[in-house]
Amino acid sequence: EKTLPVCESEMVGPQLRLFHSLVRRMSSQHKYLIEDPKYGFLKELGLEKVNVGVYHGKWKASGQVVQSVCPANGQVIAEVQQGDLADYETCVREAQAAWQLWADLPAPRRGEIVRQIGDALRQKLNPLGKL
Repeated sequence: EKTLPVCESEMVGPQLRLFHSLVRRMSSQHKYLIEDPKYGFLKELGLEKVNVGVYHGKWKASGQVVQSVCPANGQVIAEVQQGDLADYETCVREAQAAWQLWADLPAPRRGEIVRQIGDALRQKLNPLGKL
């Protein structure tokens, strides 16, 4: 008489792969990790289920949407809309214009802006640390 394995250590080959597949499926009630309350810190950082991946003075992208996958567990975190060539050309032009404006600012003003950026980052220290 053949018995079924009762614990993971008794499973071999295909049985073990099937077991792990079922465990992953059952443990993930959410399609995206960002929807799981355990990963609420992602929303604290302003992330959504679908995010725009190009910034040039405003968030805008026209490219394909790709999934961002957690390397620790292989689950989809969220999606990111990539930019197309026109988006990236706009981004480069805007960055060059911003660089010129930045270079024209007096050093004390630039220092104040950098300090404000540091303050904003420190306000998000815990969620950033969880990344």
